[in-house]
Amino acid sequence: MNTQKKGISTYDIVAIALMAAFVFVATYFFKIDLPTIGGKTSIKLGNGICILAALLLGGWRGALSAALGCTLFDLLDPIYAKEAWITFIRYFIMAGLCGTIAHWHGAAGRSFPRNVVAAIVGAYSYSAMYIGSKIIGQMALGASSVTTAVLAVTTNITASLINATAGVIVALVLVPVLRRALEQTTFGQHVYHHS
Repeated sequence: MNTQKKGISTYDIVAIALMAAFVFVATYFFKIDLPTIGGKTSIKLGNGICILAALLLGGWRGALSAALGCTLFDLLDPIYAKEAWITFIRYFIMAGLCGTIAHWHGAAGRSFPRNVVAAIVGAYSYSAMYIGSKIIGQMALGASSVTTAVLAVTTNITASLINATAGVIVALVLVPVLRRALEQTTFGQHVYHHS
């Protein structure tokens, strides 16, 4: 029986930082802003890269990568900065669920059917949290009914569902290519051996 405890390695820290940077760049540069009644929302590539981070790195590492990258984006935008802590929690849950499912019981993100399930669960759990918070926000602002609140955030709902669907597709297309490339490097071998 192996009783060796695995700590956080330098490779973990570097992998998390690299993927967080990738998430930030994808969110910052590859987006289309949409004005809405409740502020602005975006159609962006970032959600797909969050799912990709989770599929590549697993639960906690993918979760930290996604959460840190998206939170940094929010902190640099005055419109989103006040809710950056909420962003951290949402993306941590999203990528954490995805990475845990993809890497459960030694699967290590190598099973395509499991990755499909993981990506869908992660992406749409985030959408559910985001849409729910927008509807609750409209109710708190005095929407007369849930229907009125939903109608007020239709653009947010549409953008979130587009982001989720596109994110699943982007992540599933990129993960086998990037995984193979990583596994051929010394860095990738250390990251995957340690996970």
